[in-house]
Amino acid sequence: MSNTSTVSLSLASLIKPRSSVFDTQRRDTVLDLIDLMENRIDPHAFFQENYVTEGMSTLLEQGFKRLDGKNEVGIFLLKQAMGGGKTHNLLTFGLLARNPGVRDQALVGMPFQPSRSLGPVKVVAFSGRHDAPLGIWGAIAEGLGKKDHFKDYYSPLQAPGQQAWESLLDGETALILLDELPPYFDNAESKAIGNSNLARVTQTALANLFVALERPGSRKVCLVLTDLNATAYANAGQFMRDALHNTKQEAGRLAMALEPVKLNSDELYRILRVRLFEELPSEALRLEVAQAYAAALRDAKKMGLTDEHPEAFAERVIKSYPFHPLLRDLYGRFRENPGFQQTRGLIRLMRATVAELWNPANNAQGAQDRVLIAPYDVNLNDDATRTEIAQINSNLQNAVAHDIASGGSAVAEELDLREGNRTATDAAKLLLMASLANVQNPTLGLSIPDATAALAAPGRDITRVKAILEDLATRAWYMHGTDAKLYFKNVKNINAELDDQMRTLSEEHALQELRTRLESMFEVKAGYVYGRVAALPAVDALDIREDRPLLVIFRPHEAGLHPDLRAVYEATPWKNRVAFLTGSKGTYQSLVIAGKRLRAIQGILGTLEAERTPPNDPQMLQARDLADKAAAQFQMAVRETFTTLHYPTKDGLSTADFRMEFSGNKYEGEKQVEAALRERQKFTDEVSGETFRKKVESRLFTQQTLPWSEIKKRAASNSQWQWHKPDALDALRGDMLSRDQWREEGNYINKGPFAQPDTDVTVQQLSRDPDSGEVRLRVVPVHGTTIYWDEGGDATPASARLEGSELSTKALNISFLCVDDTGDHQSGPARSWHNSLTLKYRSPYQVGADRRLQLQVAPHATIRYTTDGSNPRAHGAVYSGEFVTVPQGTAKVLVIAERDGVYSEQLDIPMRWDKAWTVEAGKPARWSKAVQSSTTAETFTYLDRLKKYSAQVVAPRITVVDGGAFVELQTSEDRQMSGEDLSAAVEYLRGLLSSGAVQVLGDATQFARGQDLLDWAQDAKQDISEHEVSQ
Repeated sequence: MSNTSTVSLSLASLIKPRSSVFDTQRRDTVLDLIDLMENRIDPHAFFQENYVTEGMSTLLEQGFKRLDGKNEVGIFLLKQAMGGGKTHNLLTFGLLARNPGVRDQALVGMPFQPSRSLGPVKVVAFSGRHDAPLGIWGAIAEGLGKKDHFKDYYSPLQAPGQQAWESLLDGETALILLDELPPYFDNAESKAIGNSNLARVTQTALANLFVALERPGSRKVCLVLTDLNATAYANAGQFMRDALHNTKQEAGRLAMALEPVKLNSDELYRILRVRLFEELPSEALRLEVAQAYAAALRDAKKMGLTDEHPEAFAERVIKSYPFHPLLRDLYGRFRENPGFQQTRGLIRLMRATVAELWNPANNAQGAQDRVLIAPYDVNLNDDATRTEIAQINSNLQNAVAHDIASGGSAVAEELDLREGNRTATDAAKLLLMASLANVQNPTLGLSIPDATAALAAPGRDITRVKAILEDLATRAWYMHGTDAKLYFKNVKNINAELDDQMRTLSEEHALQELRTRLESMFEVKAGYVYGRVAALPAVDALDIREDRPLLVIFRPHEAGLHPDLRAVYEATPWKNRVAFLTGSKGTYQSLVIAGKRLRAIQGILGTLEAERTPPNDPQMLQARDLADKAAAQFQMAVRETFTTLHYPTKDGLSTADFRMEFSGNKYEGEKQVEAALRERQKFTDEVSGETFRKKVESRLFTQQTLPWSEIKKRAASNSQWQWHKPDALDALRGDMLSRDQWREEGNYINKGPFAQPDTDVTVQQLSRDPDSGEVRLRVVPVHGTTIYWDEGGDATPASARLEGSELSTKALNISFLCVDDTGDHQSGPARSWHNSLTLKYRSPYQVGADRRLQLQVAPHATIRYTTDGSNPRAHGAVYSGEFVTVPQGTAKVLVIAERDGVYSEQLDIPMRWDKAWTVEAGKPARWSKAVQSSTTAETFTYLDRLKKYSAQVVAPRITVVDGGAFVELQTSEDRQMSGEDLSAAVEYLRGLLSSGAVQVLGDATQFARGQDLLDWAQDAKQDISEHEVSQ
């Protein structure tokens, strides 16, 4: 105890042990009744260490009254387990009865005193562990000097009757002490006497003695005998109970039963104080000690380490001083252990403990360093102390040797060496004392808060207790339980199995586990910073590539970056495609051990799970707890090992401090590497816009024309180039090409500057009247300001100038020329636009035996037809009248229109002579009736009908008009769109104007089945003409 505030309260400064504590021979001596009878006990020395308990006081008061003839009770039964103070009470009464001169010394302060007229009393003592050839009655008669009085009862042995006993005791003033009777009965039962045995004869003899003691002639004879509770002598105990029962029946009252020591009371502390100490401090100093402990507990409670009430604990300290109050509680757990000599055993243990505390060789950790004698102050490196512990419970010797005390090599002692104090061994010894119970349903162990309260003491740093206990739990082989209760058992725990497995694992096994863990911690998820991870690789296995950066996690080196890694970096052409995470501290071996521990505990968990061990099984709970702690140790080791990130810059490899930040058991290594490189401006996510383009063109794209692959190689090899999202360069390339700021020329990219493009026009057909062939066009200049147009030849600046942006015409061929009046762009070639021819017919009608067919084309063109199935383009007759006469039996009429090299679609008009025309339900059908919705309501009704009958519009055109603003979608003549696609397009276009009226135009409607067309017509109440349908 180094704290000077507690020096004046130390045990060494306040207490003086008795010299007998250090007398090894006396410490090992157990007094017996034979010592009393042979006068081997010094009464004065005996009573210096004697404490009169409540039970002893009653025995002496009632017993001396009996010897003085003033008490009708003549039999006293001392009932307590072995070593519970019974023999000591017999010796005390015997010495006082025999030696009147010590009565005043021994009974000072007692509420009663024996009569002064009572001189020396005859004392007869018998111990059942000694031989009695003449039986107990012969031993008593011989002790009274009347051996021959029972000569007729010796051979053969037979029980004296009641009158014989009365005759023997008549007029005597005597104290008869009978001890250790159960072993005597146990032995006597095996000695046959006629048809009976010595045990039964002895029972009869004692029963007669008990009755005789009730007679007037024996009124100054006192009998004190002991009984054992819960011993191995079950039969003997029954014999005694039978004898006492007989006494009750015959004498009309019971013997007085007494408890020599109340083991659950403060008598225990008083006995120890008197037995072990010659001098004790004043009440004021005891109070100061108690207050010092209360202060230590108060601090612990403020920190949330315990729930112990400081004031209540201080009151207990005052009563228990100089012993820790927990001593009695822990003693109460193991005092009933088989074979343990209760009070006697505790006194022996405390004698050994006090002797070691005041041993000059132990000053550093002895009485000068303690304020109370605590349960954990037993010195388990002392043979005598270890022997006393073994007598309490011999099953925990392996636990002591490996986990608690072994000359400095036990687990707790090694932790003490690391911590620089004795907290680990104190904690381990405390838990051992709390684990000594060896009875049915024992109370074992302490919780961490209870252990913390027990260890709280003036001058001790209590903040480390929890961590030390947890560390101890992960290292000790024989400690079991969880945070709820920690205790020692005589079987190895998961820690031992863990240590065994760790010893069988090689460093390569540890590396495999570490690689798996590190690759998981730094797993590529977003892939923005690096694309691959190499955890603890062989140097010759490193694969640095052009495409994605590689993160290498490598063991620390005293020089920082391992020389082998530096050599690899110098040799690779892809100097901007690698970063190294390593360190310089010598913590790598701790990381390897952590890896072994992780692998071993995972193996243990796997075995337990394979064996279907229940989740609440103590072994499973401990294994999972160890797994959590192993993970925490790994986190600590990996955090301390990998502390430096080496990354490429224009000056070579630069370094950044790297501090791993865990969130519980989760670690986002990729994000932390990104943050570290972002802070050093090695990583950027500003990869759009002019700034990024300029960076690329100035550092990578340094020539006007380069292969794209070369640009990407430069990004991989130029260590000055920032890291970014892996698709950033390709995204920039696509964007620049779409903007025409860069141009693709085969495998090369040209970044310009480029010559100004020639002028051009875009022509968009806004509408077309199928009856007249007139179209409305929108013509937009490209790279120009003025548009000229012409029919029948190429447009020139001498042609008509287009006013506005729209043109209505029935012409078949129109030429447009765009001119840039600013002179920035050269005029491109004239752009031609071609109208289409719309060919129609009326359904054939009958005239006589023939049929007539009317044809029409818009705009005006030459119509040719055939009735024999031949090609009308090559062989057709010119349609020149109002109709064509179709000869009877003609299967079909083929019709086509042409003008200025522009042809219409060829019509295939079937001629039915035997039945009326109809739509074939199973075949696809095109309804060539023009689509035209003039209002928004008509438009959406039409779109709904398209969806309902799974139809498509041919060459659709959508216009949304909002006041003077409009937006339009125009498609090619062969384009078909479904109702769903048209609805999506309408919503998109309306979104551009927020609102507006919607119109839809189309050349025809296509149906997958003719039946859909028929259903449509019926639903819409529309007529279908034969010439409008083609199948």
